[in-house]
Amino acid sequence: MEIYSLATSVVPDTGGEFTATVIIAGLGIVLATLALLIVVFKLFGNIMEKSQQSKKKKQAQKQLKQMEQEAQAASSVSASAPIVEKSAVQEGISGEIIAAISAAVYAIEGPNAVVRSVTRKKSPVISRNPWAQAAINDNTRPF
Repeated sequence: MEIYSLATSVVPDTGGEFTATVIIAGLGIVLATLALLIVVFKLFGNIMEKSQQSKKKKQAQKQLKQMEQEAQAASSVSASAPIVEKSAVQEGISGEIIAAISAAVYAIEGPNAVVRSVTRKKSPVISRNPWAQAAINDNTRPF
């Protein structure tokens, strides 16, 4: 320190007041910058969320229109919809569910599709802890 002072004739201020000023100014700058970054990222997040919501809304409206068109087409050609025989249906499945499944098959596959049977699948997971299910839902939700 003495060599630096002799070579430049600048004497460093080592007083407590100067040190406190430098520390307070440094912390103030860091905290102000952090607050500014938080605000910027919050605004960016809000903008992206609104953009995604509007995309989803437009997509949902488009799908709704498409489903309405398909429903009108299916109702006009209901005679060629796939038919499920009563013996191929498992007990406990209502006729409304069979009709919905048949309509879905018709909408996806077209008029030449045939539904041969409808059976209820058993879940591979008999029962799951609600906390475990909540964790799965939280960890697998889309961004």
